[in-house]
Amino acid sequence: MVLALLLLIEGRLWVMQAVQGQAYLRLSEQNRLRDYVVPAPRGVLYDRKGRPLVTNRAAFTISVLPMEVKEPARLAERLAPLVGLEAQEIAARIAAGRQRPFEPVPLRRDADKAAVITVEEQRLDLPGVVVQAEPVRHYPFGTRAAHVVGYLGEITEEELRTRPDYRPGDLIGKTGIERAYDAVLRGQAGRLRVEVDAAGRPVRVLGREAARPGQSLVLAIDADLQAAAEQALGTRAGAVVAMDPRTGDVLALASHPAYAPALFAGGISQANWRRLTADRALPLLNRATEGTYEPGSVFKVVTGLAALAEGVATRDSIFHCTGALRLGSWVFRDLAAYGTVNFIRGTAVSCNVMFWTLGQAVGEARLHRYATMLGLGRPTGIDLPAEATGLVPNAAWKQRVWKEPWYPGDTLNMSIGQGWVLVTPLQVARMMAAVATDGTLVRPRLVRRILAADGRVVADPAPRADGRIVLPAAAVRTLHDGLRAVVDGGTGAAAAVPGLAIAGKTGSAENPRGSPHAWFAGYAPADRPALVVVVFVEHGRRGGAAAAPVARAVFAAAAPTLLAAAGETPRP
Repeated sequence: MVLALLLLIEGRLWVMQAVQGQAYLRLSEQNRLRDYVVPAPRGVLYDRKGRPLVTNRAAFTISVLPMEVKEPARLAERLAPLVGLEAQEIAARIAAGRQRPFEPVPLRRDADKAAVITVEEQRLDLPGVVVQAEPVRHYPFGTRAAHVVGYLGEITEEELRTRPDYRPGDLIGKTGIERAYDAVLRGQAGRLRVEVDAAGRPVRVLGREAARPGQSLVLAIDADLQAAAEQALGTRAGAVVAMDPRTGDVLALASHPAYAPALFAGGISQANWRRLTADRALPLLNRATEGTYEPGSVFKVVTGLAALAEGVATRDSIFHCTGALRLGSWVFRDLAAYGTVNFIRGTAVSCNVMFWTLGQAVGEARLHRYATMLGLGRPTGIDLPAEATGLVPNAAWKQRVWKEPWYPGDTLNMSIGQGWVLVTPLQVARMMAAVATDGTLVRPRLVRRILAADGRVVADPAPRADGRIVLPAAAVRTLHDGLRAVVDGGTGAAAAVPGLAIAGKTGSAENPRGSPHAWFAGYAPADRPALVVVVFVEHGRRGGAAAAPVARAVFAAAAPTLLAAAGETPRP
């Protein structure tokens, strides 16, 4: 019996050493060694003058190794107050991480000093919990350009299925430039092999593979102009777009209400996420590119250009703005009676009767054609991950959607930007850029250059145009003069800046969701356009009263640069 027992023991030792030796060796090494992923610092986002809009700073991340957790429920209860998560969520993350038991599962990024000290002091009672140094995003200008730069978040299971080069727990761009250029910004993670003691404390570094930082981006945004736009818009809901009509460079893109991207830097809490998503003011919505609104009288730029280009009207055409226009048994009423006007004066005062008359003569089909030629009703192609399409209706669309024919009254509504027409502020900016440049349809862009980690220029893409609209020179000159008259004593007088020639159009758009929206769309200098500014104020009622002063602030901020380029001196 003793001999049999000895043989059994020897046999078991032989199996463990000879047959299963390599497996036990691996387990031993895994208990003694730790392989950590070293996150790569993301690329920096600069404005056009080289000022950093988004950088990185050092922070600590509290993570857990699933393989070392024997009692996940108990550990979750102890960690919950330290990492600011509910115990159930911690336990769920540990369970999900067991598919990769030797990879740390992040629980709290950018942990405060008190939490890190507590974890280190209680390490013996927190098996499997590790503290790692990681870079997190830093925003020197706070909320400025929040909808442009976007924010980061942990990659989801759905995203992992389509992105095999990512790992669970990785940060990925969710919105804005962070998402559109995530592959450029993220860099390549490194690895660190560390020997640890029985308590999991590092003893020595056995190997290191350095992380490669992501590439940086130079944006077209001008931080000063962006600040001027946001400050002028103030607390009102709306958007401001400032763009160079020659290149498509977006110098400012403001949307309010905004949010603080720093909330997402270390992983947003459930409370903050619920607050943002439940806010009826929609702070996460980029109103400049994702919101669609009735354009109101800024659409008269399309109607006026179509009428002039098609020979329906000329500079000297006469219109009787009596305050109303009769269409069969219907009476369409204007805001006021402006008397007898020519095209220039009618544009300056935004006479609805004149544009109704022009819309009737041009017709639905040609209004639709000119609107789409000017870029309305389709995305602009800006380098952002989400952009609304908008809508330019026509008879075929109405028949398909509403199962009704197109009526003459629909044409009248469309001619002044009412009815079913929907646009984004960025689409209006591209439309005005096409008018300002006599027909060049530019593609808006936010990224001007891509830089390597050492500052070398990796890519310097040239501006892109989406086509050239052939327009009669006389028609374009007349429209320019009409838009100039809008600011020189017309409905857009509040946008005027002394010494700077500005052309533009105001708009007050009726909508079914409350008070009218306020618009202003213009460009300067009027004779050598270098800046387009579009302002949208949600429920602002009158474009001349609510939107034009915001545009004036943006034009005034840019005036020294615009006038210096033209060889002129700004007037006080």
